[in-house]
Amino acid sequence: MSHQIYQILHILGILMVFLGYGALLGRALAGSDSPSLKKLGSITSGIGLVLILVAGFGLIAKLGYGYGEAWILIKLGVWVALGGLIVAINRKPCCASKIWWVLLALGAIAAAAVYWFRFL
Repeated sequence: MSHQIYQILHILGILMVFLGYGALLGRALAGSDSPSLKKLGSITSGIGLVLILVAGFGLIAKLGYGYGEAWILIKLGVWVALGGLIVAINRKPCCASKIWWVLLALGAIAAAAVYWFRFL
């Protein structure tokens, strides 16, 4: 597979994670207990996390980067944090507005790792 396909899958995964978490956070902020919305947000974000991981490692291999580079480790840490964030969203709906900003910060850190730290 070409690296462009991996890039598209990686970005699709990112979109799915943020869309799924947005749905879950919106549900929490609205005080809703809709099981179908919880299921849709959880499935969407879960598939997105898998796509991010698989396509990200595919990109690393295709483009010849080493797995120990700092920017890759930062992105892996962000991925782990994103994976754990769903627990916080579902168990602490009272903190949804704070989690919203944490989610935004994690996205900014991941973007900075690729577009800034990678070239240092």
